Amino acid sequence: MTPLVCARCAAPALLAARYPHSWHNRSGERVEGLRESVLCGSCDTDDPAAAALLALLTVAPPPPPPGLADAVDAWLTTARHRFPDPAAVDEEETRWRAGDL
Repeated sequence: MTPLVCARCAAPALLAARYPHSWHNRSGERVEGLRESVLCGSCDTDDPAAAALLALLTVAPPPPPPGLADAVDAWLTTARHRFPDPAAVDEEETRWRAGDL
């Protein structure tokens, strides 16, 4: 199994969640798919929505500590409503088309 890594910093990730997501393409058609949110012990330290989950996953040894499900739910409630910055996506596409990625 490939280790889970953070796409933002390449550090080992603590958790990944995949959930249904849909959008409308340029033709206005609904497209169904999945989104993924990754919890990173480095990148998410300043995210208030991730604080309780980070504390549970980085401090407590297995088995999963009490409150884990509630902390995951709280984090996902926020994470699933985040969207990439359109300007950053456009820049990455431009770099990809130019062969810079």
